[in-house]
Amino acid sequence: MPCHADTGEIRLDDGRRVAFQRWGEPGAPLILALHGWLDNSESFRPLAAHLQGCQLVAIDLPGHGHSDHKSAPYVFVDWLDDLHRIIRAAGWHHVILLGHSLGALIASAYAGVFPEQVSHLILLEGLGPLTAPDEEVPGQIRRVLESRTRTTRRQHPGFSTPEQAVVARCQVGDLAPHLVRLIVERALIERAGRWYWRSDPALRERTPLRMSEGQTRALLGAITAPVLLLQGTRGYPELSHQLVARRDTIGRLESGMLEGGHHFHMEDPAITAACIEKFCLIR
Repeated sequence: MPCHADTGEIRLDDGRRVAFQRWGEPGAPLILALHGWLDNSESFRPLAAHLQGCQLVAIDLPGHGHSDHKSAPYVFVDWLDDLHRIIRAAGWHHVILLGHSLGALIASAYAGVFPEQVSHLILLEGLGPLTAPDEEVPGQIRRVLESRTRTTRRQHPGFSTPEQAVVARCQVGDLAPHLVRLIVERALIERAGRWYWRSDPALRERTPLRMSEGQTRALLGAITAPVLLLQGTRGYPELSHQLVARRDTIGRLESGMLEGGHHFHMEDPAITAACIEKFCLIR
């Protein structure tokens, strides 16, 4: 697939704009891609270069990249509402849904709520919403309220060059600098000679309430599409435990381990693309 992307935006019914990048030919099977927390649609550019026989539409989730920020806190169930608005506004009726990290959590929950809209579900480093035991709820709510106060007071000083931002992002992950640069360049905005993150500071607030494990299992159990779960050998270790605990809830589940870290789909996009093409039978 050519590396050049068509860019555009989807206008939601509440007036917000959601930016996207599209690779491939219109009319080909549609893969709708959802990125991870504080990433953006550029994280799918390496993968797009290797996918054949489809069109890949990668959105910037609200608050990320070139999409508008929200006026309300980022609560997990509202990600599902946003995705529902996006799909409706774009006029899509049936999609192959692909998600990485946070995007995989959103995609797996959405496929359980609106199973008729998802023909195939591809999850990279994520399987179902995050959960917490009931007894942790009081402490969780307190931490959220306190973190919101700190977030509203915090002002990032910005960077003198985009390269400084690349270095800062490299310090919080194991992704190679040339791959980090893809994400960072779309994540920055220049003001008065300094560079600032475009992302909404409110994204750093803690989630007010996590679902129970029973609720997450119910969502996964409502998925009717075939599911492909791919993990990185150096990815999040807790995902393997979740797979063992939740595998029985999903009717048609394939899983695999690919060499790489949490962003293995950027590190080895050719192998990742081959797995996706085989799963979806689109080549």
